[in-house]
Amino acid sequence: MPAVAHWITFGDLHREPFRLFFPAATLAGLVGVGLWVPLLLGWTADYPGTAHARLMVQGFFGGFIFGFLGTSLPRLLEVPTLTAKEVFPLLALFAVNVAAHAAGATSWGDAAFLGELVLWFAVLKGRCHAKRDLPPPSFVLVGLSFASAAVGAGLHLAARRWELPPELELLARLLSYHAFVLLCVLGAGGFLLPRFLGLGVRRKFAPSVIVTPEWLAAARFAGFIGALIIASYGLEAAGWVRTAVTVRAALIAGFLWRELPLERLRWTWNGVQWLLVVGLACLPLGVLASGWLPGWRVAMSHVELISGFGLITLGVATRVVFGHSGERSQLDRFHAPITVAAGLMLLGLLNRLSGDVVPSTMVSHYLYGALCWMAGLLLWAVRVLPKVLRPDPEG
Repeated sequence: MPAVAHWITFGDLHREPFRLFFPAATLAGLVGVGLWVPLLLGWTADYPGTAHARLMVQGFFGGFIFGFLGTSLPRLLEVPTLTAKEVFPLLALFAVNVAAHAAGATSWGDAAFLGELVLWFAVLKGRCHAKRDLPPPSFVLVGLSFASAAVGAGLHLAARRWELPPELELLARLLSYHAFVLLCVLGAGGFLLPRFLGLGVRRKFAPSVIVTPEWLAAARFAGFIGALIIASYGLEAAGWVRTAVTVRAALIAGFLWRELPLERLRWTWNGVQWLLVVGLACLPLGVLASGWLPGWRVAMSHVELISGFGLITLGVATRVVFGHSGERSQLDRFHAPITVAAGLMLLGLLNRLSGDVVPSTMVSHYLYGALCWMAGLLLWAVRVLPKVLRPDPEG
């Protein structure tokens, strides 16, 4: 029986790009939140709002999305994995993106992100054309996610040269900050989250390279939902905020209920199930809170971002890392470090919210929030990320 390797090889890095992008995304997240600390301590007067937002979406969430899709999609389609010539230019663009935003060079960062989107789309589209099986129909939303992010980034770049109407500037932020991540979560999650949560699936599609009527109907439904969600961001940018967020929350809840057999859900603290459950619940709640509480709109959007996208991102990333390092059995156990890490990140959210609710505590609570979130991410990284150096014994 051949010996099992203890360390990954160079080939593992591009065949399973999460091993590169997950650590890079973690670093981007730490930098993105860490930018607030000097300001809150009074060491600088430079406001990092734009750089923070870009680093968190394009760097933190984007890095995890790219690493996940680059690893999982070739397996789902039964096509060759990504090559070094594909992955390392993508990683270089990602590094330019993060470095540029950290240095305040927003245009360079947005241009690098737009280049990433185009190159990732080309790479993944090529794999879809070479497929030996159809992708999950919900992955239509992933394509819409990339399109939303590209339009948003394009509008950001246009705003650097021309004066855009305020509505278009807001739409750019909504598409590139929110639609990008939300549509990816729904698109990939509609297929994978039922399995990650141990729920089984509502509908099974027979393996086929030919589009079947059942697959086409499901893909059209996903595309219809995605188009309506994108339209809701247009409504919000036009000033119909409460109508837009109510429609969007209903679409999110309805799509999740249709795709995930939630009636089979049973709560457990083992593995990362509770992170995924809390994250999913916070998606529509965060959307509603940001629209129906206009005085705290930015603060309440963090319910969707931190406890929604954030917990789902770390939950899925943990599953991917453990599943590709021979640690699948760990997913049935309780993990105190991961639970504490998620708790610290939620505590960071509470401090961020309380800073707006009680203005006299704003500076101190913003600082506590940033430090708690960073401590939680660091603890998660220490517990999980060393596993990216371990090969998949079944690979």
